[in-house]
Amino acid sequence: MFWRKRAAPAYRQTTCRRDDTGGMLRALQYGAPPHGGIAPGIDRIVMLLCGEENLREVVLFPMNQRAEDLMMGAPSEVTPKQLRELHIRLALPEKSG
Repeated sequence: MFWRKRAAPAYRQTTCRRDDTGGMLRALQYGAPPHGGIAPGIDRIVMLLCGEENLREVVLFPMNQRAEDLMMGAPSEVTPKQLRELHIRLALPEKSG
């Protein structure tokens, strides 16, 4: 009881409002990232050590400007078989005309 009376004012001052960090709090509702939020950024460190200005020069599987992976052919169309495997039903708008 004593601790609550002493710590409550200080705690209220240090807590963030939900609208300040709402996006981060919503993301953390699904769990912490595997790296605990402290990602090392090794690819960026290698970029700096190599003296490259573009991260794509040191990434193993770089994507083009349209975020396509040309080696994997991704993203690609989803087949009906893949949708059935995952029990996904599409509700596409009917084509008029």
